[in-house]
Parts: sequence; C-alpha cells; structure tokens
Amino acid sequence: MSRKTIYWGCTLTVILAGLTFILGFDRKNYTDYPVTVYQVYLNGKAIGVIEEEEDLYNLIDKEQNELKEEFNVKKIYAPIGLETTKLVTYEGKVDSVDTVYDKIKDAEHFTVKGYEITIALSEDKIEKINVLNKKDFDESIENTIKAFVNAEQYIKYLNSSQDEITTTGQKIDDIYLREKITIKEKYLSTDEKVYTNSSDLSKYLLFGTDEKQGTHVVKAGETLSEIANTYQLSLLEFLIVNPELTSEKTLLFPGQEVNIGLVNPIISVVVENTIVEDKVVEYDQDIEYDKKLSMKSSYQKQAGQNGLNRETYHQQTINGTITQVVTDESKRQVLVPVVNEIIVKGGLPSQNWGDEGFGWLWPTRKPYVLTSNFGWRTDPVYGGHSLHNGLDISGTGYGSPIYASKYGEIVELGYDRTRGNYIIMDHGGGWQSIYMHMSDFYAEMRIGRMVERGEQIGYMGSTGKSTGTHLHFSITKDGTYVDPLGMKYN
Repeated sequence: MSRKTIYWGCTLTVILAGLTFILGFDRKNYTDYPVTVYQVYLNGKAIGVIEEEEDLYNLIDKEQNELKEEFNVKKIYAPIGLETTKLVTYEGKVDSVDTVYDKIKDAEHFTVKGYEITIALSEDKIEKINVLNKKDFDESIENTIKAFVNAEQYIKYLNSSQDEITTTGQKIDDIYLREKITIKEKYLSTDEKVYTNSSDLSKYLLFGTDEKQGTHVVKAGETLSEIANTYQLSLLEFLIVNPELTSEKTLLFPGQEVNIGLVNPIISVVVENTIVEDKVVEYDQDIEYDKKLSMKSSYQKQAGQNGLNRETYHQQTINGTITQVVTDESKRQVLVPVVNEIIVKGGLPSQNWGDEGFGWLWPTRKPYVLTSNFGWRTDPVYGGHSLHNGLDISGTGYGSPIYASKYGEIVELGYDRTRGNYIIMDHGGGWQSIYMHMSDFYAEMRIGRMVERGEQIGYMGSTGKSTGTHLHFSITKDGTYVDPLGMKYN
C-alpha cells in the first residue's frame, strides 16, 4: 500500500470520528452506508436528530387543534426559532419525532401564517400590527375612513361619480393616509396579538386600544353636548363613536345607551375638499366723532346690515378635524353687500382713547371659518386629548390683518415653538386676550404699548405648532380660559 493511500485512509477515519463526536452518536450505531437525517435546532441550540423533517411539521399541525380553533385557521406552523439542517452521515441513531416535539412545545410558541403591518407614525416611532388576513386589514382601513367621511360621498369618490358643484356644495378632491404603511407576509407567533377579523382591528385603529370602551345611559333631559362635555369629548368625537346619531341636533331618549369611548386613531385619514358655500358677512361697527356733541353722548347714524358672499374654500381635514382652509378669493361672489353700522360719539378721538365701545371686536377679517372651537378634542396631528382653550380662525388668507379685540396694553410679545409669533393683551378687570401663530407683528407693536380696539396688531400666519394658516384666539378672565364665542362682538 502506498503512503498516499494510507494518508487518505487515516484522514477519512479522523473525519468520521470527528463527525461522530460532533453529533454525539454512540459508536455502536455506526453504519456501513451513509444515511440522511435532519438536525433540529431551536433558537440556535441543537435539540435532536430526526429521520424526516416533514414528520415534525405534520405532528405540530396535528397536535395544535386548540390553536386552530382559537385563530380559526386550518394549519399551525413551527416556532419562529425552529430550523432543520440536512445531514448525510454514517451514524444511524435518531430521536423520535414525539421527543423533539415535546421539547419544542414546552419551550416556544407555535406560529400562524399572516401579515405584519408596519405603520410609520413619525421618523422615530412605528406601530406594528399582526393580522391573519390582508383582506381584514383592507376592510378595517375602509371602516376607519368611513368614520370620518360621509359613506355616500366616499362611494361616489371611489367611483368617480361625484356631482359637479354648480352653485353651492362640496366635492372630495383626495383621500389618503398620512402615514407610510408597509405589509409583509410572515409567520406570526401565537403569543402575540394577532387580529383575526376586521371588526376588532377597526376598533383598534379608531380608539388606539383594545380595551372595552365605556357606555352611558341617557337620563331625562340630557343633550348630546352635555354628555360629550361630561366625558371630555368634543361633539365630533361623540358623533364618530355613535354613528347612529346623525347630528348634534339628534334627540336622545331616557334609557338610551350611547358610547363614550375616547377616539385616538392610530392612522391619520386626510381628506381634501373643495367647498362652495354662502357665508354671512357680519357687519362691523364704525365710530365717528363729533366735537359739537357732549362727551359720552352718541347716536346711530347708519344701521348695520349683514352681507352675503359666495365663497370657495379648499379645505383639509385630518380624522374629521379641519386643519387647513385656503380661500380662493378669485372666485368670491358678493351676493349682498355688507353695510357697517355707524355710531357717532361726542368729542374728539383723542378724548375717547381707550373707550370700550359696546363689546369685543372680532379679531380677523370676515367672512372666516372656525376650524376648531373651544372645548375638548384629540389633536389631529400631534395626538393627545386636551382642552382646546380658544378658537382657531381660518379662511381669511395668509398675511391678512389681525386686530386687537379690545382696548388694552400689550403685556407679552414674542415667539416660542408652540405659540409661534404671539401677543398677549391686558384689558383691565382681569380680562386678557391672546393671539397666536401670526406670520409677523404689525409695525410699532411692542410690550407696554397701548392699543386701541380694532387696531391692527399682526398678520395671519402659521408659525409655531400649527397645521396651516390660522389665528388661535383665546380670552381669559382672572387667569381662567373662557369660550370666546360667549363674548359680545360688534
């Protein structure tokens, strides 16, 4: 025998001996012919050797009937960390499939085939949702959209069959989700939350939780607004969770059960509309002075008359809340001209400086759109549920004038990340007014300056924490916020 032949024989012996040591087989099970087996690993650790890998997977599926019933599926799969490696060896000893199965079931959870939905809420925050059927996810998205969009209008939008606006009306221009959503098919561990129907997933997308939402039994005389305010809900939110109540004027009856769940959507349904409507233009009060009259005397020189404009708006809403309104001034039609009231007062303007007049003055041009009222709401952009402590006034155009609502002193003027460019005025008697998100201040505005009622103090903008061009207008009495709509304006 040559030296070369002896070398290869020794090498083969060493390889077989090493393989025997690695696989942990008893030498007495050594065979003269190679056999094919499967090494089973769980989370990287070897747990046994079996003859057929398919037998293990079939046994898993056969034994897990409870999981099949729980998830309403026909097949259960191996844990995510289970792997099998094919080996060709001379070692003949193998483990039973039942033995390996017992090791698996006691150590890891089995899986079902489904989809992982990833929703990018922001650059550094994502939401992952497991769903069994992609169809259920699609239906839940549709259900969530319908919570914020009229069902009939939505169907017409999808079918491209919306009516054209001839006089007044509205039309959906676009509907989309603000978040980026990716869908990946994968095996889902049965110890995680897996949605098996569109109804449960729809509730989660709308409320942001799987917890059961509360209910309220209506008492005699209770109104929608009273119930909503009791549970710190806006009327919009209350109507969303009670779709059978078609408007805030819907009458309730004693014993009726209504939902009081807090809407906190996972996704942002963005709707862009074109709206044409006839808007009342409220008349203002102009003051003239007559030095021939005695001080404190006055009379009405001209009665005021409200006007009527046909306005075209491009409006954006997020989850039902108006976030931006842009007026198309080129399409404005004056149907009835506005006539301002004229009041003549005795004396000279300098003698009447600081006169309170007859009430508060509206702080923007008219007509306008209230995009958010005073009250409880879920922030459509930044999330969180809180008391909105003022009015969001929009629709008068970027750079349009903002007026002092009452005579007073500027006690704060500046910029911060939330309020943007803002002014706080003190009117005496514990009253203050706040103007936020301005694009800039009007000339000569400064802390300590006394400002006349109706004097321009700034320009409409979108600085600070703002979703679009608007003025956030607040009024406080002795440091407590009050609803500006409760004031008398003229």
